[in-house]
Amino acid sequence: MSIYASNNEIKSLLIDVSEEIENKNLKKFIFTSLKLNNFEISKNDFVHINFISELKQYQVLIFPNHYKNTIFQIFELYYLDEKDFNKFDLYFNDDFFCLYKNGKFYYFQNLQSEIFIEELIEFINKKFSITLDSFKVIQKKSCEDLKNEYSKKALKNKLENFNIKNDYSFKIYVFYILIIISCFTFYLYENQIKNEENETKIVEENQFDKLKKEHFFTSISLDFNNIVELLKKYDLNLKLFEYKDNKQKIVFSSFIKSDIYSFFGELKDNLITQEVNYFENEKNYEAVIYVKLSK
Repeated sequence: MSIYASNNEIKSLLIDVSEEIENKNLKKFIFTSLKLNNFEISKNDFVHINFISELKQYQVLIFPNHYKNTIFQIFELYYLDEKDFNKFDLYFNDDFFCLYKNGKFYYFQNLQSEIFIEELIEFINKKFSITLDSFKVIQKKSCEDLKNEYSKKALKNKLENFNIKNDYSFKIYVFYILIIISCFTFYLYENQIKNEENETKIVEENQFDKLKKEHFFTSISLDFNNIVELLKKYDLNLKLFEYKDNKQKIVFSSFIKSDIYSFFGELKDNLITQEVNYFENEKNYEAVIYVKLSK
């Protein structure tokens, strides 16, 4: 079984833009554009994007994610010992061509009909408003040799899969289990103290404490469940959940500031304090809030 996605398994979409889009808005823009152009994306698809500044377009490449690499990545071999990366290079065969810019993969296009290399160079120079620095015509045997050599090198895949979603379910599950364990431990400890203080009132006081702790545990569990549902609703990343002094501290993050404030709106009746900070390096927002327990 081949480890390379062949050219006929790679689907391409070019999206016109007026300027490069901020990272925090890029994912929604790309997937909305795919949907509008009738591209059905599943969890088994690898989605790679490049901003083509010369064309003011985003190129979206889609192929099955079970492949380790794509056919156009084999040309990375030409740059392992290269020192001059400031150039445009063309790689061409009968089925497709691709461009490398500054030593990195930049653009891919399947060929629907036969074209001479001179015509292709003229087309690319005109389309991209550039002058190609070099080109290579790749014959079928050379292509196979490159694929074999690339496999032996075991190079790190430089393509980023834009179709990976943050999965918060495990983190939320762990937080939920910790809350349950903490509440149950607190309940047992309180019962033990009460028993040691006054054995003569054990039946009456234990019944009272049992009811009190059960309702206290239920209150925390219900609040936590509600918060988890709201975090999922607005695609927020839960980072910390603490209970102290009859209130809850919650820390979460998002690339979209408006989703954070929508979350605040849902909790306005129980919200004590709120704080939102923007982290330039991570290109995302982090919120710290304190919420009182529901009665």
